[in-house]
Amino acid sequence: MRKKKGQATGAAVLVAVLAILIILYILFLPPEERAKILEEEEAVIGPGEIAPGLNETLLETSPGRLSYLSRREIEHAIPSVSLNIWAEGSVLKEIDSFYVSSSLFGKKTKEIEFEVDNLENIENVLLNFIVKEAKGRLIIKLNDKEVYNTLVTSANIDPIKLDEYLEEGENIIEFSASTPGALFWRKNQYLLEDITVTGDILRKEAQESRNIFVVSRTEKDNLEKVTVKFLPECDPVKVGRLKVVLNEYEIYSAVPDCGLPIPAIELAPNYLVSGENELIFRTERGNYLIDRIRLVSYLEKIDYPVYYFELSAEEYDAAKAGTADVNLYLRFVDDVTYKQGRIIVNGHTTGIDQTGIDYLENLNKWVVRGSNSIKIEPSKTIDIASLKIVLES
Repeated sequence: MRKKKGQATGAAVLVAVLAILIILYILFLPPEERAKILEEEEAVIGPGEIAPGLNETLLETSPGRLSYLSRREIEHAIPSVSLNIWAEGSVLKEIDSFYVSSSLFGKKTKEIEFEVDNLENIENVLLNFIVKEAKGRLIIKLNDKEVYNTLVTSANIDPIKLDEYLEEGENIIEFSASTPGALFWRKNQYLLEDITVTGDILRKEAQESRNIFVVSRTEKDNLEKVTVKFLPECDPVKVGRLKVVLNEYEIYSAVPDCGLPIPAIELAPNYLVSGENELIFRTERGNYLIDRIRLVSYLEKIDYPVYYFELSAEEYDAAKAGTADVNLYLRFVDDVTYKQGRIIVNGHTTGIDQTGIDYLENLNKWVVRGSNSIKIEPSKTIDIASLKIVLES
C-alpha cells in the first residue's frame, strides 16, 4: 500500500511540473501562436462599444500662425511735405582789369581760373565785363572751347553764358585779341574792366522728403495691391520734374498738373516690405507742397486651412454612445498672449477665449460617420504649435 501511495504522489508531482512548463511555454509564445494553441477568441464588441484603453490619433498637425485682419484696407498716414530748391547768386571770380593785344611783334593773352565744386548744384554761370578800349575782335575760350569771337563796338555787352563747357573742378577762361592779318602794321587790343564770373548756386537742403511707415507681417503676407495718391501744389512755370520713390522703386517721375490730384498709382505687393518702408518725394527744381498723401494697402480675404479626419462606423457609434471620446487638443506657443477665435467642426461652432497654453474640447456631439472637418478662424492673430484630434476610451 505504501508503495502504491508513493507512486501516486510521484506521478502527481510530475504532472504538476509538466503543467507548469507548458504554462510557461505558452506564456512566452507570440500572441498569435498562443491564441491558436488555446483556441482563444476575441471578445465580441457589441454596438456602441469599443476596446477599452484605446488612444488613437486621428489628426495631428502644426497650424502655425493664423493671422487676423479686421479690415480689407489699411491706410498709412503720410503727412504733407514741402519741397524747395532755390538759387543763391554767387561770385565765382572777380578781377579789376587787364589788357590783351595781338600784333606782328607778339601776342598778349590773359587767363583767369575759377572753381566749380559740383556741376549739379550750379547754373546760369555768366561772364560779365566792361570794354574800355577795343580794336579787332575779342576772342574768349572756356577750357579751350570758343565761347565768344566778336568785334565789340559797345562798352557794355550782354553776359556770356558759360554753362555748356563748364567742368567740375578747375575751369580756365582765356582772353585774346584777333591777329591783324593783312593789316600787319596794326595792333589789335582790348582793355577790360570789372571782369566777373557769377553763377546761381542751387540750395537743395529741402530738395527731398523721406517718410517712414511700418507694414506689419500680417499686412505683408496678405497684401493684394498698393495704391499711392497725392495732390501737388506748385507753380507750373517755376517747377521741374517731381519724382516719387517707394523703397528704391521709382513710381512717379513727371512735371505734374499743379493743383490737381494725381490719379491713384497702383503697385504690386512686392513694392512693400514687412517692417519699415520709405516713401520719398524729390523735386528737380522749384517749390512743391505735396498734400493729401494717401498710401493704401488692399488685402486679400484670408482663407484659413480646413483639416480633415476620419471616423469608422464603430468609432462613430462609440462616440455617440459615450463609450469613446473624440477630443481636440490645441497647444499654443505661450501662456501670456490672449487667444480668441472660432472653432468650426462640421459646421458647428465653438470658441477659444483664454490666455492658457493648452486647450481641450470634446467633439462627440458634432462628429459624423466618415469624413469630418475642422477649421479655426482667429479673432486676433494667434500662433498654434500643435493641433491633435484623438479617439480615447
